[in-house]
Amino acid sequence: MPTLSIESNGRLEKTAIYYNGQQVTGVKELMINLDEDGTFDALIQYQGTDGQIHNKQIFADYLSNIKTVEPSFTEEDANELQLLTVESEGDIDSCGVFINEEMVDGIISLYVHIQAGQNSESKSSLLSLFKPKKVVNMVGSSFKSEITFRNEDNSTETEEIF
Repeated sequence: MPTLSIESNGRLEKTAIYYNGQQVTGVKELMINLDEDGTFDALIQYQGTDGQIHNKQIFADYLSNIKTVEPSFTEEDANELQLLTVESEGDIDSCGVFINEEMVDGIISLYVHIQAGQNSESKSSLLSLFKPKKVVNMVGSSFKSEITFRNEDNSTETEEIF
């Protein structure tokens, strides 16, 4: 089952993205949008080893020509960061969400958008493929991550992940 992990403190310079346990590099944009109504958008845009820009569905497509590097963070560094892991076979029903290696239950929605230095007018942006309500014109780099839970009393609570 494909696994995507993001290790971060909420700042781009302290963020590492892992695909199936290997740290990847060349990521231009990453978007994960899941909700209890069945929405399952998990997209990545990266510059591959072939120099081309690739747009892929993380859990459904083969990530061809992906560049990997040795892990950036030591164990000590990682202790100061949050680790979000999503694993799936390409649909919401097979999806598992973990924060710091603990499975998370009661999720209403999960939204992560990481964009590394693209202009908001760029036609190649992953967000140009969708028109979600949460999209705001962004210039340059951006990092947004939030998760909404349903509490036992049926109230909801939204928190930043990183």
